[in-house]
Amino acid sequence: MTRSRWAIGLLFVGGGALCALLFAASGSAVAVDLATLTSEPSLTPAQQSTPTLRLAPSLPTERTSSPTPLPIPTNQSDSPTPNQTPFGGEPGQIALVSDRQGNDQIYLIPAAVGSEATRLTFTDTDDTRPSWSPDGQWIAFMSFVDDQPDIYLMRANGAGRTQLTDNPAYDEFPTWSPDGTWILFDSDRSGRFQLYQMRPDGSGLERIRRSDNDDAIASYSSDMSRIVFESRSGDDPYQIYVMEADGSNVRQLTHTQARNVRPAWSPDGSQIAFISGRDGDPEVYFMNADGTAQTRFTFNDGRAGSPNWSPDGTLILFNSDRTGQLELYAKDFEGRITQQFTFDAGNEFNGVWRP
Repeated sequence: MTRSRWAIGLLFVGGGALCALLFAASGSAVAVDLATLTSEPSLTPAQQSTPTLRLAPSLPTERTSSPTPLPIPTNQSDSPTPNQTPFGGEPGQIALVSDRQGNDQIYLIPAAVGSEATRLTFTDTDDTRPSWSPDGQWIAFMSFVDDQPDIYLMRANGAGRTQLTDNPAYDEFPTWSPDGTWILFDSDRSGRFQLYQMRPDGSGLERIRRSDNDDAIASYSSDMSRIVFESRSGDDPYQIYVMEADGSNVRQLTHTQARNVRPAWSPDGSQIAFISGRDGDPEVYFMNADGTAQTRFTFNDGRAGSPNWSPDGTLILFNSDRTGQLELYAKDFEGRITQQFTFDAGNEFNGVWRP
């Protein structure tokens, strides 16, 4: 499998690098104990050794070269703090992906107008698709080496970068369980894309279900009883499905000729945001958790992607190319643009609010 699958899987509308980014660009807080990072089981052996625990100094806002890996800090004191009133609930920070320095890297911004971005990753590879742990102290993400993505982990300030999977297949789109005990992701290591989960140290790898479909891009409901995901049979367009956490009782929620992808649970588990091209260009929609009341959320905002709910559940964050490049926006449920978060010359996408 080549990098082309990544582009094709994300390409909802039209050609070109910008459009390919559009689909890259979609519980109680239990602390994650990662004091000791172990190797992954034999199926996906990790390549990094266990770091020594000690406090790390603050990372600078911008650097031009890749840093020496830092040890994992024991608290959040190194994480940037917003200095303006945040949108969408505390703590008011957003992790995102930007190509402002040439390749895709992960940054942190306050959820407020006119705030500076703090760069978290410094690699020559593409680092993308950040996902916050429920306590807001860790970020799982995917990184490409030789056009092949694997799952990595780092602290909220970018320290302690650790590789969790190392497999010749595609391991991609990590998301955390609401209790912080699992990282859910999809992989084609079996020959087709299937859903897997592992512990935050890379151990305990298991497949959620065995399917004849391609299953991808999944997340847990807030009570961890269900998993929403996108799936397709053969060359059919992806649709949104939901199943029990053990992989049973699979139900299809969307039924259109267009792709329906990038499902995201609301914080209370009652609704699911997603991207659909049923009306032409990809737009944000939302629906009840049982698939009823499917409602279009964005209109005439360019091609939209990567919906993400604010911690207080009042806003949906998404990326759009309405200005000619990808930027991050949020809207309330009256459909008004309540905030534009990025104004950089590069593309900004895959935004996720910090819990």
